[in-house]
Amino acid sequence: MALHNNYARWNQAIVQWATLGVPHGTPVYLSVDEEVLASLGLGPVEDFCQAVRAQVVDGQRVQLSTLQNQSLPEPAGVAFLALMVLAANDMVRDEELDERDFFTHFCQRLGVGGDTRPTGMKAGDEEGLWQEWNQWLEVKGWIATAEPGEGPRRYLNYPISQTLLRKADIQKLCCLFYEKNWTTARSETKLLVDLASEKNLNRHLEELLDDRQRHEVLGAEILAVHQEWLDAQCPKPEQFSRRPPTCLIAGLYRTEDRWGNPEYYPYPKVPRRWPVAEVTVENLGSLRCERSGWFFPVGAPLSAADLTTGKSWPIRDHAHLRELQLPARDFWVLVPDPENPESSALASWGAPKLGSHFTVLFREALWLDLQQLREEKLLQWEGDRQLAFEVTSGWWEIQECQVLAPVWDGLFLQHPELKEALQPRDRLHIALGGGLRVPQGQGWLEGHLPKVTVYGFQPTVAVTLTEVRTGSIYLPEDHRSTNQPWDLPADLPPGTYQIQVRGGTAHQERFLKILSWGDLSLASLE
Repeated sequence: MALHNNYARWNQAIVQWATLGVPHGTPVYLSVDEEVLASLGLGPVEDFCQAVRAQVVDGQRVQLSTLQNQSLPEPAGVAFLALMVLAANDMVRDEELDERDFFTHFCQRLGVGGDTRPTGMKAGDEEGLWQEWNQWLEVKGWIATAEPGEGPRRYLNYPISQTLLRKADIQKLCCLFYEKNWTTARSETKLLVDLASEKNLNRHLEELLDDRQRHEVLGAEILAVHQEWLDAQCPKPEQFSRRPPTCLIAGLYRTEDRWGNPEYYPYPKVPRRWPVAEVTVENLGSLRCERSGWFFPVGAPLSAADLTTGKSWPIRDHAHLRELQLPARDFWVLVPDPENPESSALASWGAPKLGSHFTVLFREALWLDLQQLREEKLLQWEGDRQLAFEVTSGWWEIQECQVLAPVWDGLFLQHPELKEALQPRDRLHIALGGGLRVPQGQGWLEGHLPKVTVYGFQPTVAVTLTEVRTGSIYLPEDHRSTNQPWDLPADLPPGTYQIQVRGGTAHQERFLKILSWGDLSLASLE
């Protein structure tokens, strides 16, 4: 049975919204609420609920089989899962999470009666849809985030795990911005640190801030709300409403000149979840998309003064964007290219991964904090600090940095946002290196496979390697040493493989795609 046209349109639009502007290698959340659905331009929220209802409900019976065996470029069940997240957002306005409360909201949205699982939807029936969505994201290069809970909350936790900032949370944030007079721009790490010290947050915000694995996405979401609040001239909370961004934010891209001196370029970010077709920046020209989440670096090398005070460039003739901003920062963490770690490029692509070597560009005021991290054996780097510009600039680099320990509790720095930026968010990390990589993160060529290194703080981990389509297991609970590269089976045929590792209570997974020479297209070789 083919998908109904209306359902298919909503399904495709939600997938595009969830992944638009999200860099590969970062988490994706299906954090759908009424404002998100209204912003898609397909009609009011009730039209969305009606489209899902028409697809999966027959009388008062739910039939998830209508979402199976669909030949689509994206999973067919995403719109149905989005309705579950919508119900979870309805539910968590209350302090306590309750299965009966969830199904009351879910059944109301779906148009069936009751406050328990609807007829035809047995416990766990929806889990396959969540797993299909997770797998699709991982194969595409993003990090999946929907996860089961423990015990009786196993299935309820899937939609709950996707709720980020609800309308009530955004209003609470705006109350804090207004009451605390946070009327100047702040970095993501500064916002996270300042919010963590607040005592009057609601329970949902507290739980989000306590979960370090969500910090990268949560920081970006909070930064977007704060920037929109600033753009609206810092209104009272009841007068604030979300709107398209007026500024593009630039990160930093590092290269070296012919003499080995560092150069830093503005590296514009694509706005998350807002379509941006053409952007022309005064004195910089038209921006071109380089990869998911990023435009190409632009302009001339930045000066020390540009980094110290920040810089902006006007955007010409755009419906809602006014300027490109390079924010003033006291430090930048520059990590290897997640799509090509063997290259020499460094940029502000995200938080450093376990085992990776990175560079910290910093102002003189942070030097004591960095030395403290090294003395406490939390961070190491190669050689002495190096001048980033002229002697009087006050900007320095430490290179080949690496995190040494997982627990940074009880650490007090003069600049706590440095701890937020560098402290590990995961206990394990799976790195793939070497081999013959297909461009644009599409995978590796058959017979030229990468080596696998599992970085972690325990000596060994259990590794399982499974071919996704057939379920064939190639490494059943094979124990491997951490922090040491090892070879995959040399005869692995083309396909998509799931690498799962476990060590103690920590677990991690990554997907590996192997292509044959016949799979290569001219587009992938360009």
